[in-house]
Amino acid sequence: MQHGPPERRAPSHVSAHQVKAMFHSTAMVKDYDLVIARLGELFGLRVLEYGDLPEPEIGRRGGMTWIGDNSIEVGQPITEGAPPDRFVKRTGGGMHGVAVWVDDFAATVEHLEAQGIRVPIRLERGFGFSAPRTTAGIQFEWSEFTVDEDPRAGAPAPPFLTPPLVDVTQHAFVGAVVDDPVATAKQFERTMGFPVVYEAPDRGPGEPQAAVSLGDCVLALYPFAPEDSQALWGRAHERPGVAVVGLRVDSLPDARQALIGAGVRVVREAPGALVLDPVTTADIEVVVVDDLLPGDPRR
Repeated sequence: MQHGPPERRAPSHVSAHQVKAMFHSTAMVKDYDLVIARLGELFGLRVLEYGDLPEPEIGRRGGMTWIGDNSIEVGQPITEGAPPDRFVKRTGGGMHGVAVWVDDFAATVEHLEAQGIRVPIRLERGFGFSAPRTTAGIQFEWSEFTVDEDPRAGAPAPPFLTPPLVDVTQHAFVGAVVDDPVATAKQFERTMGFPVVYEAPDRGPGEPQAAVSLGDCVLALYPFAPEDSQALWGRAHERPGVAVVGLRVDSLPDARQALIGAGVRVVREAPGALVLDPVTTADIEVVVVDDLLPGDPRR
């Protein structure tokens, strides 16, 4: 969901599916300005770029932001019936998907379709979306470019407007709930080229049971447990899909104290993790952690 050619980085045109990195995690929300302000205050979220994209395949205002060492795209629906509009009306808004930066979009589409993954939305400027029904319920975006403002493309990291309450060192993971985390991870390795970096099938429903590498971040896979989701995450999850964003800090006790002092509620605490109430974080489901998952390529 990005701007057009003036802001893109040229692909290498290797004519083969090859994952370069995570482009960004994606949140679609009721109020873009509230999310930017609240996550900026709490975690140092900063805007990289902004635009209105009203076309029916996209239909949002917003753009990429920077937090820790990676990006979250934050969007607010502006087109009736577009995918972000349907998502926000159905769920109330929150984490929505994950975008993957690849070498050659056309080659990636050809590869995915050959693996049974449909890519029904393809935009001429080099990005598109696969069908969640063919990817365990997860919304994937595929792009052969990033924006000029991306620090990973050589741009300077944007300055903090005000010092954040909590110092986020890394965008630790994107988290999704799926029917079978271990089987899904193996499927993604086989069909998309995401290496499996972590398996722990005996962990509980609120813990990641598998993870795959996206190059410079990981996709953590949790078991889909709709009957327990309110207690686990502070929100009902009625279907599989991307659900949370993980943010790494140096000191979990210090982060806990600061967040509670700022009116953030903790839904539950797990070893090395705080699950925050999305009602107090502008509808974004956040897990604060003090370490990366085992197998994370950044380790």
